[in-house]
Amino acid sequence: MLRTIALSLMVLISVGIIIPLANSTAHGIRQGSVSSPKKVRRHSRVWWKRHRARLKRKRAAALAHRKAQAMRVLPETNLPGGTLRPNLQNLPAGWNTIPSANNTELKFRTTTSKEGVDGQAALAVVATSRPTPLYLSAHEQRRLISGVAISDLRRIVIDKMLDTNGWVTNDFVREVSGYRVFVVTAQTPEDGRSPERLWNFYFTEINGRIYSLTTTSSFQSANRMAQEAERFIASLHSGAGPKP
Repeated sequence: MLRTIALSLMVLISVGIIIPLANSTAHGIRQGSVSSPKKVRRHSRVWWKRHRARLKRKRAAALAHRKAQAMRVLPETNLPGGTLRPNLQNLPAGWNTIPSANNTELKFRTTTSKEGVDGQAALAVVATSRPTPLYLSAHEQRRLISGVAISDLRRIVIDKMLDTNGWVTNDFVREVSGYRVFVVTAQTPEDGRSPERLWNFYFTEINGRIYSLTTTSSFQSANRMAQEAERFIASLHSGAGPKP
């Protein structure tokens, strides 16, 4: 009898403790699930109309810019006799023009090595400069040279290397005489008739045109050729007039 009474009291005490705890837990869950009402910012119909028009103009400008970036070598360019010919009065020492079968580029022979091994260089126009869209971020603008995507300029080099069984080794942007220049370095292997050659491609804007200066040299004269090429680019900018 006493055992039954003791068990009954224990059950009553347990129920008395569990019920308040359950009510407290349920109340806390209900409070946690009820969030404060969000403030919804309402705009007028005129505001939404102007907003959609701005987005439409931005998308159209971005599409037009992407289409313009796809343009490559200018078909109307005629460097040897055309008006796009740059000022070549201040060529570096040892640089001499040579005839070219391609009327869209100027070619040079260089004697920049102590061993008397000639290097070669070629100058061509590859694109027209374009205004940089105002909506681009600073990070996106650093990927452009006068409105032309660096990736498009790099693709020109990659295509050239595929044609000559070579490969790209590096690319970077640096300043030459205060102007941004995109530089791509590449290499071609020995083929039995000529030794390994190092290639440097320099892209810079002059008078609204993106010029490409391509140099090839031996490993021994690579550093000197790079110095001469930068002096050549500096002379092109000095002959183009003051920086805009």
